[in-house]
Amino acid sequence: FVLGSVGLVLWWGTRRNLPNSMTGVLSAGVGVCGVSAAVAAAPVVQAKSTEIAYTIGTILLFGVICMFVFPIAGKALGMGYITFGAWAGTGILNSAQVAGAALAFQPEGIETLKVAEIFNITRVLFLPIIVIWLAIWYVKREVGAQKVDVGQVLISKFPVFVIGFILLFLLSSTGIFAPARHYQGSYFDNSDKVMIKKDRAGKEINNYLKDADLDLLKKDAAKVKRDDQKAALQRLIENKKLMSIEDDDTLRGVVNAKILSKEGNAVLVKAHRAVRHTAPKIAKFRDLIAWFFTFGLVGLGMQITLASIKQAGGQPLVVGSVVGVIKAVGSLIVVMVFVHETI
Repeated sequence: FVLGSVGLVLWWGTRRNLPNSMTGVLSAGVGVCGVSAAVAAAPVVQAKSTEIAYTIGTILLFGVICMFVFPIAGKALGMGYITFGAWAGTGILNSAQVAGAALAFQPEGIETLKVAEIFNITRVLFLPIIVIWLAIWYVKREVGAQKVDVGQVLISKFPVFVIGFILLFLLSSTGIFAPARHYQGSYFDNSDKVMIKKDRAGKEINNYLKDADLDLLKKDAAKVKRDDQKAALQRLIENKKLMSIEDDDTLRGVVNAKILSKEGNAVLVKAHRAVRHTAPKIAKFRDLIAWFFTFGLVGLGMQITLASIKQAGGQPLVVGSVVGVIKAVGSLIVVMVFVHETI
């Protein structure tokens, strides 16, 4: 589906007389993994800032729609965690919306999210191949389809940061950058050192659950039906704190599914925050990256005028949306036929 989507956008964009740079960056975004792929491919096809902005807008708009449509369609078709995860991870263009749709389909757990992310990451691994393809395609189109030296194209056009991206992805997968018990930017720690500490004024802060909190959980305990969720909740009540990462993940599923009362959910959220901590350096780095993206996207948006949108004729939106629909429907058919709930 990755290669097919890219090829279809390149073919149709050419037929619609879109600029080569616009067609190239749009094909990467629609075919691979959304915004990040479009940004990665932009230097290769010499995409203008307005063309990158068109592509980002098309991908995000389509992705937001899919984030609501996919879970509804999945429930209507009776899809399970594995089949829906495979469909969302293949058919939704942008990585963020893949996660959103998976969590909307299964708010009480993360099984669907895990499957969806596996399929989504598989798409990301195609990025170097697509970059090489676009480099050769773009040069051929720009020089009038003359004979192209593939080696020279790769040396001159291939963005070195893609190699760095793959290298860091592989290293990160090994856990080499993560401290012990560290996951997705936060780490689990339920030791007395963090559960009982002092503020700047020297006043003691006790993060263990209070008796009133425990009474609320005991009152709502009968609402929990799954055995793993019952066991995790019981351990929380007995110890007044979450005892493991697995218990934390399990009870977050209870919160997402809104099984308990509003007050009971608030206690679970309180217990979660007491044992999950973000390293200060990571928090500062996240803020820095957020500011970079904010300034970058605002800058791109300020370069788009009504005249330029009218001049584009909405063609990127049409091409991207139609290919996105074809990809979504095609992946649904393949998943329903070949993917099963039992592996």
